[in-house]
Amino acid sequence: MLNKIKNSIFFFPFITYTVIAVFLFALIRFFGFDGLYGQDSYEYLRYANELYNSFNGSLDAKDYFWPLFYPLIGAITNFLFNDMILTLGLINIAALTIGSIYIHKIIKLLYQKTNTQIYFIVVCFIFSPAIFTTSLVLMSDMLSACFIIISIYHTLKFDKLNNLDSLYYVAIFGVCAIMTRYASFVVLLPFTILILFKLFQNKKMLLHLIPILVIIGIFCIPHFYIKNKDVSAFLNHNWLKEWSLLNFFKTDFITTDGNSYNRFPNIIYAFFNAFHPRFLIIGIVLIITTIFKKSLFKPNKTILSAYLLYSLFLAGIPFQNSRFLILNFALILVLLFPAFELLITHFSSHKKVIHTSLVFLFLIQFFLSLYVFHHFYAINKLEKKIVNLMKPYQNKTLYSFDIDIALKGRALNFDFKNLWIKKYENYKSEDLVLFNYEKFNIQWTGKNPMLNWENIERNYRLNLLEETPEGWKLYEIQNPK
Repeated sequence: MLNKIKNSIFFFPFITYTVIAVFLFALIRFFGFDGLYGQDSYEYLRYANELYNSFNGSLDAKDYFWPLFYPLIGAITNFLFNDMILTLGLINIAALTIGSIYIHKIIKLLYQKTNTQIYFIVVCFIFSPAIFTTSLVLMSDMLSACFIIISIYHTLKFDKLNNLDSLYYVAIFGVCAIMTRYASFVVLLPFTILILFKLFQNKKMLLHLIPILVIIGIFCIPHFYIKNKDVSAFLNHNWLKEWSLLNFFKTDFITTDGNSYNRFPNIIYAFFNAFHPRFLIIGIVLIITTIFKKSLFKPNKTILSAYLLYSLFLAGIPFQNSRFLILNFALILVLLFPAFELLITHFSSHKKVIHTSLVFLFLIQFFLSLYVFHHFYAINKLEKKIVNLMKPYQNKTLYSFDIDIALKGRALNFDFKNLWIKKYENYKSEDLVLFNYEKFNIQWTGKNPMLNWENIERNYRLNLLEETPEGWKLYEIQNPK
């Protein structure tokens, strides 16, 4: 068995991707980054711990608005490591490794004579700044992207080779992707249509729909069990209800999530992962090459349809977040790979030029990744700093917003009052307020966080206890003015 693995054409790429991913994880951990950043990662951690405790006989896990599979897989895997932060981090690194090998397999399946995909994947996927950071932060994007990539590979394998086993893998990993990030459904929809079309062409294969539907039902059980009160609550998300073609051309949005002001309209932002340096620094070069040499390229229509469908879906949402662009990033890489191969082949007689260019490109990507990651690293350090600052003031009522999730996640003991949830009218003497006016003033103008802060500042005397250079200030509420 070991010899078969060693002789596999995927053995060297697998080792390469694994070693790089594990090295990155170990290096970042050595410098003290534990993967917790902002509100979302702490919420994933909290619920993973809640599920883990319920498995150990504690109270049943409560309902949870987000998809279940990232914290659920974390809770199950944590029986091996007994360290939830480490467990969730390792899941992301495994997703990065497996995602890389399956992009490799997709490229090999579509462009069989190629031999440059390992350079392409290392430089343009693993060391894409967006993927680099996503794989190190405790969020669900990398895992969902991995499930999507595996599903796409098996869809293409079924389409090209009529491999019936692949149908079942598509069902398993497709539902896992959706149950990790609901938006994965949009990416996978064209591939689902392709499979159904193939099945109806050969009606004998329709019999496979019955066990496939059973498999899908089994993998949906956690969703229906935890969310039994309202299994379709996620469809009521404000971003879905406010989806509009008019949003394609807007740059600024005022929603329940605050006021956002962006440089580019949504229709440009939605395609950032094809050309923005945060994703693909040579994207423009590859796109231009593809356009001018289009006679040489025949893009896979289903992959192209999926990429465009999801991008247009994002363009209609009244919000911009580069995280959302992770889910279909692998698709644009697969579509642009022939242009990369063409450029390499064009200079094949000048090996020094190729080697120098690849090394130079790798170094640019690496330092860009560090530059983007530094923001996450700085926030992580700040959160730890504020946790240490707040430790002496525990066992009091604390009014705060944004940072309170980190304080809870790192197990500080306060009676937390979130300034976003509702408007508070009365405050007691000796209650605490932790706020960052500079950070929230623009985004949350006219919203609860600023309205509550303005009420406190206007009507109560405040004693400044602590402050940080980043603008966070801790006040003790004293008597009304």
